[in-house]
Amino acid sequence: MSETRPPGTSVDPANVREEDLHAFVDGRLAPSAAAAVAAWLSARPEAAARVAAWQSQRAGLQSLHVGLLNESAPLAMTSDLRRPRHQWFAGLAASLLAGVALGWALHANTSGASREAGLFAHSAPVFVRDAAAAHAVYVPERRHPVEVGASEQEHLLQWLSKRLGAPLRAPDFRTEGYELVGGRLLPGRSGEARAQFMYQSGAGERLTLYISVFPEGAAPAPASFSYAHEGDLQSFYWIDGRQGCALTGTVPREKLAALARKAYEQTAS
Repeated sequence: MSETRPPGTSVDPANVREEDLHAFVDGRLAPSAAAAVAAWLSARPEAAARVAAWQSQRAGLQSLHVGLLNESAPLAMTSDLRRPRHQWFAGLAASLLAGVALGWALHANTSGASREAGLFAHSAPVFVRDAAAAHAVYVPERRHPVEVGASEQEHLLQWLSKRLGAPLRAPDFRTEGYELVGGRLLPGRSGEARAQFMYQSGAGERLTLYISVFPEGAAPAPASFSYAHEGDLQSFYWIDGRQGCALTGTVPREKLAALARKAYEQTAS
């Protein structure tokens, strides 16, 4: 009798199914499951090429609606909405429409109630899910956690800024007890470049800051700090201009929030 586990919940590294590959492309896997699929694909070039083709097709479909992000609500929707509150609501409705077209979910503000576990696998933005997956893959590494070490920070920032097409900064968390380990270049779902900076405390506790640069005209509206978690793994994330940033770790929520705000203060455009 075949296994009946639903896709997106877990992945058997020795038995990756077709449903798991589709869930990987759609961003519906938990970070640990996505890491298992990525490792499985790295040893199977033909399967990896097939998955890359699916990702390219998905990205192409999403790009058909990128222009909606810069459009106002249709006149028919707003002509009878005269009061400021109603106009605000109409604008929000238009934003929601654009968000659905791009596959984005609304972000909850950190001052709200704690959100349900599992958001990495379901309603967090794609770049946050990718950040969590990358965190799960590289944080356990002891010999090669980064590509370029902190001793070459100037070179690291120049290299990643050039590859992502935007000036990047690595926040300084030394007053909070975290030293920069270094960083690495990562691939996005459609072949675009992403960046990851890693930090470590004296006790060996690690954090990662993941940065995605959206194409011109495709960046979502600026977002306040939002929160997503799955088990002990959690992220605070925000959007500033064309950059989407996610600080991920297993430290207490209040501590991670303070570090995320410090990161924003040091990197905001």
